[in-house]
Amino acid sequence: MGKLLIPLLTALALPTAVNANTHVNDSLNAADMNFNVGNKDMACTMVSMAILAANSPEIYGTTSSSLKREVKKYADRCNLRY
Repeated sequence: MGKLLIPLLTALALPTAVNANTHVNDSLNAADMNFNVGNKDMACTMVSMAILAANSPEIYGTTSSSLKREVKKYADRCNLRY
């Protein structure tokens, strides 16, 4: 029983944290692409989505502190509050 309990708990806990960082990272990558083609409005919308994911650990899971610092830089670029 003990051999199965630890992997089960790990499998249930891991995807939440991975999904939060992945969601924030994907949003910032999409923002980068939109900044590169000159579409600032869409880029800032993607930054807003990254902010939402970073600030909602109960929904998306925790976000790493280094990724939060990156979100802050993007938020400043779009004149968004973070």
